[in-house]
Amino acid sequence: MASLILCLIIETIVWKSVTGNDTSYMQHVTIVNTAVSLLIANICFIIGAAITEQEQPTSVGRCSPAVFFMHFFYLALFFWMLISALLLFYRTVMVLSQMSRVRMMAIAFIVGYGAPLLIAVITVASTAGPQNYVTKQDACWLNWLESKALLAFVIPALTIVAINLVVLIVVLYKMLRRGVGDHHPDEKHALVVIARCVAILTPIFGLTWGFGIGTMVSRDLGVHVVFALLNSLQVSLSAFVF
Repeated sequence: MASLILCLIIETIVWKSVTGNDTSYMQHVTIVNTAVSLLIANICFIIGAAITEQEQPTSVGRCSPAVFFMHFFYLALFFWMLISALLLFYRTVMVLSQMSRVRMMAIAFIVGYGAPLLIAVITVASTAGPQNYVTKQDACWLNWLESKALLAFVIPALTIVAINLVVLIVVLYKMLRRGVGDHHPDEKHALVVIARCVAILTPIFGLTWGFGIGTMVSRDLGVHVVFALLNSLQVSLSAFVF
């Protein structure tokens, strides 16, 4: 959370000097909204953890608002990562295509916040009757055993991770064709650039969230530590690289 706040402070300080063109502007819009979404989601997570610590089984009335906003903002995080990946895809593959800043902003905010809100509302509406929206034990989070409400987070999140992985592969393929594939005189430098892109874009695109599958199927502490460490790089890299 400290890194997220630092990221937003840095963005505020350097905003005018790094947003000179439409691509750079949209790139930094995605960074800011990714940071804001994750920061608010983490605050909601702490609130939910405090509720869980105070009472077992958890109160549906107290836990539900925290779960709703947690669900919404964690999904918003993933959708903004998707926008970041699609922006890179758009600028790498569709070089000759031009889209206005206003249109890009409209699409970004509709997808970045509209889609998560729709999913979160539908999840509440479909599980509100039997009160199976939240878990009853151990955590203030989406229900799994009775209603499988957790799928409303897992499926969109893993789908976005898969899409972003495809985008990363396509972008690297384009870079290889332009550099190493065309026998560029400085092939070693091209490979270094590609390796750097993989190291940076993997956490920024949220691909490290794929390790979340391991945390779902295993209680091994090592898996959870690796998952936490890799995802801690996500916004920190955004702040210091861009």
